[in-house]
Amino acid sequence: MSSGSAEELIRDLAADLSPVKPIPRIRSVVAGLVGLWLAIAGLGFLVMGKTPDLMGNLLQPDGTAIVFGGLMLAGLGGLVSSLAMGVPGRESTARTALWVAILGIGVAAGMGSVLFLRSPGSPIPHSGMTDLFCLSLAVGVSLLPALGVAAFAARATPVRPLVLVVAGAAATAALGAISAQATCTYKDPRHLMLGHVLAPAVGALLLSLPLLVALRRFGRGSGS
Repeated sequence: MSSGSAEELIRDLAADLSPVKPIPRIRSVVAGLVGLWLAIAGLGFLVMGKTPDLMGNLLQPDGTAIVFGGLMLAGLGGLVSSLAMGVPGRESTARTALWVAILGIGVAAGMGSVLFLRSPGSPIPHSGMTDLFCLSLAVGVSLLPALGVAAFAARATPVRPLVLVVAGAAATAALGAISAQATCTYKDPRHLMLGHVLAPAVGALLLSLPLLVALRRFGRGSGS
């Protein structure tokens, strides 16, 4: 077969193929998901009629800022890791970001435990419903960003989709825990641990299976 006829055959075979859309850059997707998280949190503040005192609630001198710094590391590291898991050639980025997320969880849980052990008790008695409220708020805020992770993964080629959705769910719930703290009026370490630090674990437990289903549906919808 001549080179001319081979080129014609290739053109004929490719004529009916749809153009392939490039996968967005991970940094762009992370920025978009963080922006979505902030927008949802801001809308929640408006609906609840509360004015967030983020600096006052997070930057307390007792070590609370370290807890939420750890949650921020967990959120951003987990987001980058979950997105990178679906992109061939970004395995090193995924591993490094996952270790950052694990470090963040360790910092948050470690400092939260120290504060709990040092605390003489809650200055404001409250029931477990307050813990449940903040956990629910954190997971609720994380839902759409977590779906964004699944939508991106459906366009990519995830090798371990379960690990990807667990990391994405935990990461977005960690960010949700930070926004929940912005309007939280309970300062005791018990609530900090049960209502906020546990949010990534609760988010991973509740959202991983729905996100896995969503990833597969998104994948079928895109023809992958």
